[in-house]
Amino acid sequence: MTDFSLQRDALAASLRSHTGCEVRFDEGSRHLYSTDASIYRIEPLGVAIPRTTDDLRSAVQIALEMGVSIVPRGGGTSLSGQSIGPGLVIDCSKFLNQILELDVEGRRARVQPGVILDQLNRAAARHGLMFGPEVATANRANIGGMIGNNSAGSRSIVYGKTSDHVRSLNVLLADGSAIQVAPLDSTAWDHKSKQSSMEGGIYRQARALARQNADEIRRRFPNITRRVSGYNFEGLLQQLELPKSSLLPLMIGSEGTLGFVAEAELNLIARPAHRGLLVPHFNSMRAALDALALCLEQKPSAVELLDSMLISLAADNLALRDVMQQIEGHPAALLMVEFSSDDAGEVVSRIDRLKSMLSRAPGLTAAPSAIEPDKRDTLWNLRKAAVPLLYGMHGDRKPVTFVEDTAVAPERLPEFADRFRDVLMRHGTDGAFYGHASVGCLHIRPVLNLKDPNDVVRMRQIMVDISDLVLEFGGCLSGEHGDGLVRSEWNRKMFGPEVYAAFQQIKQTFDPKNLFNPGKVVDAAPMTENLRFNTASNRLELPTVFDYSKQEGFFRSIELCNGSGVCRKMQGGAMCPSFRATQDEADSTRGRANALRIALEEGIGKPDPSAPLAERWLYDVMDLCLMCKACKAECPSNVDLHKLKSEFLNAYYSKRHRPLGQRLIANVNRVNRIGSRFAGMANWLNRSKMARWFMEKVAGIDRRRPLPLFHSDDFRTWFDARPKKSGVLGPVYLLDDCFTTFNEPNVSRAAVSVLESAGYEVRRLDLACCGRTMISKGFLTEARNLAATQIPRVASLIRGGAPILGLEPSCLLTLTDEWPELAPSDDARQIAKSVFLVEDWLGEQCRTGRAKLSLHQRNQRVLFHGHCHQRAMCGVKGTAAAIAQIPGVDVKTLDAGCCGMAGSFGYEKKHYDLSVQIANLQLLPALANDAGATVAATGTSCRHQIRDLTGRTAMHPMELLAEALA
Repeated sequence: MTDFSLQRDALAASLRSHTGCEVRFDEGSRHLYSTDASIYRIEPLGVAIPRTTDDLRSAVQIALEMGVSIVPRGGGTSLSGQSIGPGLVIDCSKFLNQILELDVEGRRARVQPGVILDQLNRAAARHGLMFGPEVATANRANIGGMIGNNSAGSRSIVYGKTSDHVRSLNVLLADGSAIQVAPLDSTAWDHKSKQSSMEGGIYRQARALARQNADEIRRRFPNITRRVSGYNFEGLLQQLELPKSSLLPLMIGSEGTLGFVAEAELNLIARPAHRGLLVPHFNSMRAALDALALCLEQKPSAVELLDSMLISLAADNLALRDVMQQIEGHPAALLMVEFSSDDAGEVVSRIDRLKSMLSRAPGLTAAPSAIEPDKRDTLWNLRKAAVPLLYGMHGDRKPVTFVEDTAVAPERLPEFADRFRDVLMRHGTDGAFYGHASVGCLHIRPVLNLKDPNDVVRMRQIMVDISDLVLEFGGCLSGEHGDGLVRSEWNRKMFGPEVYAAFQQIKQTFDPKNLFNPGKVVDAAPMTENLRFNTASNRLELPTVFDYSKQEGFFRSIELCNGSGVCRKMQGGAMCPSFRATQDEADSTRGRANALRIALEEGIGKPDPSAPLAERWLYDVMDLCLMCKACKAECPSNVDLHKLKSEFLNAYYSKRHRPLGQRLIANVNRVNRIGSRFAGMANWLNRSKMARWFMEKVAGIDRRRPLPLFHSDDFRTWFDARPKKSGVLGPVYLLDDCFTTFNEPNVSRAAVSVLESAGYEVRRLDLACCGRTMISKGFLTEARNLAATQIPRVASLIRGGAPILGLEPSCLLTLTDEWPELAPSDDARQIAKSVFLVEDWLGEQCRTGRAKLSLHQRNQRVLFHGHCHQRAMCGVKGTAAAIAQIPGVDVKTLDAGCCGMAGSFGYEKKHYDLSVQIANLQLLPALANDAGATVAATGTSCRHQIRDLTGRTAMHPMELLAEALA
């Protein structure tokens, strides 16, 4: 056993013995915590996840005593590599995420480091308050990380940076002591300085270094708002001139290199009652930046820039399809100019005034405004999606994070941006330009292929030239994202040898053994070390069943994930259900994509490159993916973990025996057909405790979960026996999926009744099976053969233009999503274009006057829960609108995440408890809040979950329409 392994084992044993931390030293966890949102990868010794502040203190002390470096981590969204390193990663996001105190009268909050910014702002908003800095990653950014980076965000023109809103910090020092960092008068500072403790030495040395280097500090620190590189000695100098001063300027933005923040007391500010946006479009980026001065004259709360690259990527993104309808034409650049006020009229008048001023601006092509919250917020989400959108570019050439964080004075930004682009062109590339134009901090990302050694060299050459340019313009190399692994190397050049020496001395004073996040801010490795990109992976491709040509291959499909962590959000949409329940990195979309990427890279050069896909650690990471497809739409990079998991399972079980339960689920079309034929006996067995015990032992179906009932009078039998009816509006094909046909034939009958009442001839689309359950369990060869056999016949049926309508989203949308990628052909693509959810399609026919339904007044409230596949692939607005056509019905569409059932997932013993936990996160509380409402759900899984866990019957929307027929 190596010394390294002995150290790891000793550290893990000590942490388990003396703390209540979750201790993760297994191979899979080390892989998952080896990356963040940066271009780097460093595998840690292990991971500790403290449950309490005492656990945190003990873990830090143990690591310090054993000489192990410490890497603080929250959401792991660092773009510069701050949250990875070779030592002990301490993850505060899972448990140390409590708001300890919210003092409304005093406008302050006391929080643990793992509190998410949106979480804090939701709590504060109930009292009309907020935390000022709002970063684009607000739905997963931890306060501890914001303090480490001195984060700012889009509205820093009015709210400043995190350092402007921190009252005090509780910090763990390198000697194991805990101190409070807060403002002190000169007497108290002198008293601290006389102490012989580490704290006393820090107070003495910090003040001495600031004063000794005062002239050089003032000369070398850029005089701009957005400046977060290095240790903030200039802020400390300013503090020392005040009646009360503190070490807060040094601690905030120190990237965890001086100590570990265990708790923070923050200022809260009044939340403006009204916001509005003006979105001027321009025919060139220079025209947009030239208009910046006019915008700033009107005192906006934010001015954000987006260039043509981002706009084009957003146009092709599922998650942003609605917002892009607000963009007029194809602008080369646009600004998002936000105004805030407690007076709604003032917001409107300032927008109108600026619009009038810009009307004669050169290059302006349009200037739509967005006052209404739904329009305004969706546009703002477009800006927030910038990073993962850029990394969603297909292929190996991507906009790379390394010089993306430069900042200059806003009045110099137009010239600076032009000169920046000249540098990129000189090096044979271009980049994406976006970000905080209001404060001169644009995020400019050169397009490079870091799998190409030549482009790695080019990256460094660009950094040399851009750092020269930044110095020439009196700017800063980092205006927001910090130094980390990518920019720390350049701090000596940017601040000069004297100030850099002060940086080194203060680091030595705080951390004499260099154990707190070493290699950041000072004494860094070259920026080209520890890159996550393997040059050999350029050629890495494995045989697959799905077609990955759109993503340029299976491996590149995985690499769409850049680590920005949108999947870690806890509110809104459905991504990622298992992560929301466990808050475990392994259960995020990012964690799974990283695991797949690392496993495949480990196979490079081996006789069987796919061998790592059969490893158990990888299966454990993939297991809790519910295959909800939310990531396909809600991840701005469109990482499709559903598809990747199917491919993984296919590869994994090509080398292993398939469990009986998986075979039963994959062949549910046959099981349901046989069960309906013997419905009486099958339903009796389903109710039998002995039979359910047997199914749990043999097939892994949890005995606590009632199985769906079978119907002898299934839909196929009923439909084929009834008299055929013609329709004046022509034929439609109704997909009789395996679930509604045999388990809920009432739903299919309702659909026939409504369609015929509207004037259509209903024809049954007779499929052996769509392949949905085969795909979910990774029986991809069987699913491909099934699709390929049926596609020509289905295509021939719809050549006259008849649509294919369906009731169960997961089955119907298989024809849209998976068939064209399992068996690519013109026929498959034509089928995909002809597929619609029945209520969605019929509602549109009625709204446009092509069909008409006569419906009774119902006077009821309906809570509508959309199936995850529906939300990802086609949205829920059409279904909600169809229900709303019933006179007197008040429809509320729930944004309540995933129901947790996810097909067979919630039936399986190993997943049952998590399934229930997911349902209880949002869906069940939302239903409990309106116990008298009618519940509607499009998914059969959702309806069964609601019935099983609440006793309430959820209806399919077509059943509601059928009940309302005159």
